[in-house]
Amino acid sequence: MSQAFLSDERCVDLLIQQATSGLGGAESAELETLLARYPGADRRAFERAAASLSLAARGAAAEPLPPALRARLLEQGSAVVGRSTLAGLDAARRRHSAARPAPVARAAAFGWWAAAAALLIAVAGWYPRLSGPPAAPTLAQLRARLDSTPGVIRWQFVPSGDPGGAGASGEVVFDPASQHGYLRFVGLRPNDPRQSEYQLWIFDGERDDRYPVDGGVFDVAAATAEVIVPITARVSVGKPALFAVTVERPGGVVVSAREHIVVLAKPNRA
Repeated sequence: MSQAFLSDERCVDLLIQQATSGLGGAESAELETLLARYPGADRRAFERAAASLSLAARGAAAEPLPPALRARLLEQGSAVVGRSTLAGLDAARRRHSAARPAPVARAAAFGWWAAAAALLIAVAGWYPRLSGPPAAPTLAQLRARLDSTPGVIRWQFVPSGDPGGAGASGEVVFDPASQHGYLRFVGLRPNDPRQSEYQLWIFDGERDDRYPVDGGVFDVAAATAEVIVPITARVSVGKPALFAVTVERPGGVVVSAREHIVVLAKPNRA
């Protein structure tokens, strides 16, 4: 799991604002776009920690965090994320407080440190995965498990009308409960990874259609009869509504222009 998002000042500002005072529609969409740049971020772990500490902050006296507890948090946090990251969090807190009237800034101080602590707890939860993550299941194991799991989505891919998807077919298998899944294709054209790559997009009924979830990039080698690709969703998908595969530049993009959608998969409404 990459911790790079903690060095992104705007991303950190929005995360802390979300935990303390909430976000508007435009800011929520901006946060989703920013977080999509950092694969592996466990958004739900952060939200659980932030929610619990935010509740504690609202019920506490409007006073700054006690010095001893503040020092302890900083000491423990620096061991996990490093002092430079903590300095960035502190700078974000000062920027936000400076933009508010003094009485409000003072009342918000506890909430800010609660949010910072939430970030540290979330990162501490991710940290063991960096040093010794369990072995990932093989693609064959993943398919066998999903094929016997009740409630799994299994939708057929069909060409979209773009010439790049002509003759292609396949299916998407996805388990909303575990957030695991795979794609299977037959007849999808080979690509040159130096020129372009395929990218999966998952449209979530609980999110803005302008910002579908990035499901990962993949390649198709020449003379490949069947292609099977694991899904690597960047954030959790609440209610899958549509799966689309586009052709993008090498490495993929954060937001697709959707100029070359080659195949689509959606539930059969018939």
